[in-house]
Amino acid sequence: MGKLKYIAAYITPLLALLTFYSYGFTAYIGIFVLYILIPVAEQVLPLSTENFSKVEKHMAKDDWFYDLVVSLIVPIHLFTMYIFLTTITEAGLTLSDSIARVFMMGTLLGVIGINVGHELGHKTQQPFKQFLAQILLTSSVQNHFMTYHNGGHHRDIGTPADLSSAKKGDNFYLFALRSQIGGYFKTWKLEGERLATKGKSKLLNPMIIYTLLPLSMLLAIYFYFGAYVLICYFVASVYGIAILESQNFFAHYGLRRKKLENGRYERVNPKHSWNSDHLIGRVLLFELTRHSDHHHNGAKEFQVLDSKHESPLLPFGYPAMLILSFFPFLFKPLMARQLKSYGIE
Repeated sequence: MGKLKYIAAYITPLLALLTFYSYGFTAYIGIFVLYILIPVAEQVLPLSTENFSKVEKHMAKDDWFYDLVVSLIVPIHLFTMYIFLTTITEAGLTLSDSIARVFMMGTLLGVIGINVGHELGHKTQQPFKQFLAQILLTSSVQNHFMTYHNGGHHRDIGTPADLSSAKKGDNFYLFALRSQIGGYFKTWKLEGERLATKGKSKLLNPMIIYTLLPLSMLLAIYFYFGAYVLICYFVASVYGIAILESQNFFAHYGLRRKKLENGRYERVNPKHSWNSDHLIGRVLLFELTRHSDHHHNGAKEFQVLDSKHESPLLPFGYPAMLILSFFPFLFKPLMARQLKSYGIE
């Protein structure tokens, strides 16, 4: 399959477009594919643990195809978002049709808006990619995510200081509120500290812009499309954020860094992230599932991330774990057994 496999990442916006133009049973085809068919298929298909050789990595890093496939998804995402805004008020739309469209829009915001925004947001030395990241994160009402993720989560992963690393026994819903609300306010602090080290005024805090951008987008939706469309989009964005927090939740659940005698924590290593080598999830999420290597080097291009044999593996692929996170009575005992199988208390 080679690099062409990443074109399959476009299946999410394509399924969203199908949903936005469909009614009745057909409106749920995208949801069925993403939430039932793919999780089941990942359990049937063999894992894909193959890594590039050094030569292949060197070639892949300089291959324009990978930048193109990620960058082109941005205008497609915006187009799909516009179709949602213009079709959610169609005459004759049933409540069931509306639910399907809102649910799929939320999925699009989580899988493309936030995840691809996350991938582009790590390219801190490339202004155009940072710009594209902010477009995607604005659509997802998550502009603060990039600062907290890069400067907070990657630094503090697996410690009490990281609001987006879950302890064993955490409840997903309380965790999501803590991570999302706490992360927003902590980002103000992180940006303030960065400005202070440069001797700049707190009035230049980027969080002012990061707060105004999504608010401006929501006001624009209200002005051009009305209150009902705004409510539908806001509900979709909340679900998109829930997808983000679900991934945060299970990606580090129960994996904690040890505190050393000098008061510092051990260095981040592959054992501090749960991995998944299921091929479909790898492709749809641009290798987010190879999470350990991502935390070893956040700026590393998605196409050259490695499968780490020393990383603990999730019992199911990312799509299935996303669903399970929403059901604590299923998730907690499942992960307790998985932690025990790796000798982690």
